[in-house]
Amino acid sequence: MSSFIGHSLTAVTIGIAFNSPRKPSLYRLGWYFWLIVISSFPDLDHFIPWLHQSAHQQSRITHSLTFALILPICTIFILTTIGIRGSKLKLYSWQVILAGLSQVLLDLLVGVVGIPLFYPFSRQNFQLPWGILPSAGKLDLGNYYLYRNLLIEMGVLLPILSLVIIISYRLFPPRQMRVALLGLPSISACFMFWAYNLSR
Repeated sequence: MSSFIGHSLTAVTIGIAFNSPRKPSLYRLGWYFWLIVISSFPDLDHFIPWLHQSAHQQSRITHSLTFALILPICTIFILTTIGIRGSKLKLYSWQVILAGLSQVLLDLLVGVVGIPLFYPFSRQNFQLPWGILPSAGKLDLGNYYLYRNLLIEMGVLLPILSLVIIISYRLFPPRQMRVALLGLPSISACFMFWAYNLSR
């Protein structure tokens, strides 16, 4: 699986790129926090025994599309209930849906374990034959692989996430934009290649 930091950065980037509420700042930060909660929700299987894969024939049922969309759907329902409509509802809906699906996508790109994408309709596990993200290292401050894998993950994600924000807000003039469009994906690709060559 990908790390909590990777999921959190992806969720916040979704919030920023889709122009989440700017005022007041506390509300904006609260919204970012909620996107992080949504993106991390499928990892509940690490903390709740009856959701753990060992209780479900080694299937990570919380990483199915259905489970990943539980909080987004509940959020959209609440937003509708409190009177949010039109383009604002559409904007927020896209953000929560993408935040939920980002968890599944990042973990799928690790390529270590299969994911039952269509559970409960099917228990079939889907696994990519390759991985371009490292798995999260064991949470131990003395664990070398924790830091190595986090470095690789940030090397893959940060250039891409930065580029998303740069493009969304047109932060660079045309010449610098061309450099960013070429340079940032190239940096990310180098770390992807490193991740691809890790033993799995």
